[in-house]
Order: sequence, then C-alpha cells, then structure tokens
Amino acid sequence: MPFSSIQVCSHTFLPHLINSNSTVVDLGAHDGDFALAMLEQFHCRIASAEPVQELLDKIPPHPLLTVLPVAVGGKNQSISLNLFSSRCASVMGAVATDERAETYEVEMVTLEEFLRRAGVERVDLLKIDIEGPEIDIFNSCNDAFLKSVAQITVEFHDFIYPEHLPAIKAICSRMRRLGFWVIRFPLKNYADVLFLNRTTGVGAAEVAYLRTMTRLRLGVGRVLARSRG
Repeated sequence: MPFSSIQVCSHTFLPHLINSNSTVVDLGAHDGDFALAMLEQFHCRIASAEPVQELLDKIPPHPLLTVLPVAVGGKNQSISLNLFSSRCASVMGAVATDERAETYEVEMVTLEEFLRRAGVERVDLLKIDIEGPEIDIFNSCNDAFLKSVAQITVEFHDFIYPEHLPAIKAICSRMRRLGFWVIRFPLKNYADVLFLNRTTGVGAAEVAYLRTMTRLRLGVGRVLARSRG
C-alpha cells in the first residue's frame, strides 16, 4: 500500500514521502546506522548530529552526509555529557544510585542553530533519538518551523525517565493542534512516535491502518526477535 510504513533503527515513518531530493535530519546519529541505511535506500541528503567522539569515528564519510560533533537541545551552551556503561550517552543524569558515568563537556546547540550550521533549509524527515532532551527541542521550536516538516519520528524516553510523561503528552497535544497526526506505535511507552503532517495528504483511513496493522506487524516482529534470542 502507498501509505505503508517502514522501521529503520527502531524509528517508524512513511517511505513514500522521501526521495533523492529529500533532506533528512538525524539527531543522535550514534554510529551512523540510521544515516547509512537512509543513504542506501533513498540516496538523499542527511544532516546528522553526534557529540560522542568514539561514535563519530565509526561513521564513514559520504558525499551526501554531513555530521556535526554537537548535541542538540533547547539552548546554545556547553553541557556535561554522561557516558554510561549500560546505556547510551545522555546529558540527562543517572536514574539509579549505583549508575556510574564518565562525564565530559560538549557543545549543545538548538535545532535552529544546527540547521544553520549544516546548511539545511528544508526538513522532510526529522529523526530525534537523543536520550532525554527531545522535550527541550520541541519546546524550543516555534510553530512555523514544526509545521514546515513533513514527518518527525521520535524516541521519547519515558521508559527511562517516567517523569517526562506529562511533557510528552503536552507535546503530542501541541502537534495535533498544529495539524499533525500523532501515531504512537508501542502500546506501553512513547519509544516510537511518528508526527505526520496532514499537509502530506495522508488521511484518516491511512492513519487508522498505521495504528492497527503497523502496530501488529511491529509487535509480531518483536515477538519473533525474542524467540530467536
């Protein structure tokens, strides 16, 4: 079906809205898996942000890929980045008293500043996976910018920081008011949410399909993965 979704590195979106003329912004590049998969499938421009040098060193160069060594958040500032041994790095703090982290200073910039530095004028797909500060990014973006983006795929981290849940729900309400379909794929948390701009032409029937069949497909995939493990 033309409105069927795909999942890349645990982020679900609609591939038919992306082509070789698109620009994808990848916040939280990690070791480049998402960006490289998008380059292979769509041959489009990617602008990525990743503040961890060890991960940056693993991302191979590509003529369509721009990688900036920064964290993206709600302010332009120097900030402490925590390198946890048991989970991904984050500017957020520990969640357990015995959780240890190596800490060093990194540059954080707003999304607006990141786009300026990367030379991005239009965002067709915005992927956000930054281990906590995603709430600050939404709160720092004005309505006009958000309404200009076709798709936003986000991993919210309420499964690590449950205190974020009210703010996440407020963001979802705001995005609905701005004219987005809000599609939450997991049943238990907000780890894979798609904000889909209604200006893309995707209607209620397509969204109903995504909310049912896609959830079923992803759920079956998780069950099969667990059984293989």
